[in-house]
Amino acid sequence: MKRAFIVILHAFLLVIAVHAQEPLNVVATTTIIADVAQNVGGDLVEVTSLVPTNTDIHAFQPVPQDVALVAQADVLLVNGAGLEAFLGDLVENAAGVTPTVVSNGIDVLAFGDDDGDSVGVLGEDADCTAADHAEDDQAEADHDEHDHGSCDPHFWTNPQNVAIWAGNIADALAAADPDHAETYQANAAAYQEQLSALDEEITALLADIPEAQRLIVTNHEFLGYFADHYDFQIVGTVIPSLSTLVEPSPQDVADLIATIQDTGVKAIFVEASDPGRLAEAIAGDVGEVEIVSLYSDALSEPDEPAGTYLDYLRYDAEAIAQAVGD
Repeated sequence: MKRAFIVILHAFLLVIAVHAQEPLNVVATTTIIADVAQNVGGDLVEVTSLVPTNTDIHAFQPVPQDVALVAQADVLLVNGAGLEAFLGDLVENAAGVTPTVVSNGIDVLAFGDDDGDSVGVLGEDADCTAADHAEDDQAEADHDEHDHGSCDPHFWTNPQNVAIWAGNIADALAAADPDHAETYQANAAAYQEQLSALDEEITALLADIPEAQRLIVTNHEFLGYFADHYDFQIVGTVIPSLSTLVEPSPQDVADLIATIQDTGVKAIFVEASDPGRLAEAIAGDVGEVEIVSLYSDALSEPDEPAGTYLDYLRYDAEAIAQAVGD
């Protein structure tokens, strides 16, 4: 009888030990957030991204399986600032899941503001609601009025912002798994060192580009934080919006062509997740303007050039340097 009790106790303790080793179920809205979370969580987490690789987040539509993913999550990580327009219904249908906004604490830039003026700190005084960006997607006739002053949610093109992500993610994982809080914090610190090293690498890569050549035209407004951090100027966008879903007017296109001709911009930077057909047409009209593909809202597949965030930003920086620095 005593032996049977010991066997049962041993089996019970073994079940507890196995359960304790189960990784946290972490769901992130984007592959970029998911990659940062994996670096912070290591073997203690299992991370899933709602938006797949090589996907335009602005056009993403969740499927019923995504509701189940969110409902089963121990931790839900979101960018915030209205980027995830699809998220409301998912969270509403998955009661008990409170999103962690990884961008809280980041100094938010206003869309379309070439001076890099801040509209506040996310989570404190910056008003970046999903409603702001719903208006962006309506393609109002007067582009000078719409979008101006709204928040730019593309924080990740500045690695210093991603370092803030890492700290916020470590805090969220520690709250869900206090026993490993020190590990999460140590992992975040190690990853922040990698981000700092990459920042220095990119700064050195771009250092010799003359000011007159630090001019950027993009498919849509996704490089604002990169431009602000590395001293570039975005002089125009094919789609005059924070979202890829807006259709530019004929006047928008004409104005952009005139801007490219006046400034001598060498390249239009389009996104790997978007065909960029209108950009190609504009480049054809202008002549001697290169179309350069960058990664924007999502990572590539692991065996492609932007399989991690570090590879993603390095790839984009090198492509920009080659296009504008020649």
